[in-house]
Amino acid sequence: MSEGLSKIISIVLYSLIGISALLGILFYSGTIGSDALIYWCYTLFFVGAIAAIAFPVIHMAKNPAAAKSALIGVGALLVVFVLAYAMAGDEMTDKYSDFISNPAASKRVSTGLIAFYILAIGAVGVTIFSGISKTFK
Repeated sequence: MSEGLSKIISIVLYSLIGISALLGILFYSGTIGSDALIYWCYTLFFVGAIAAIAFPVIHMAKNPAAAKSALIGVGALLVVFVLAYAMAGDEMTDKYSDFISNPAASKRVSTGLIAFYILAIGAVGVTIFSGISKTFK
């Protein structure tokens, strides 16, 4: 990261922290209401979301080799979710009716659970493989 960009990011960061601290003090002193803090939180959320999307895209544009490995990871995650969606059921029982409103929601919940199971098993498998491979090196 260039020195100038780093300086600008630091200035923006400290400005946001200062504004947040000032709003906190004003809120606790009773000068402003909770609505102002909620809108400030929305603003911070959107600034963070834009930064979280923009900076990786800029980095990938500058370094296409890194983009390839990142896109492979995103593709693998997409494959896991498509597989989980294909395996998910949409059945509704009486005990689910308090929590899940319709079969489509049931399918989304099942998809999330199955994807979690697949990813958790993969993480445990990679951890075990890593430990065993270090033993034999």
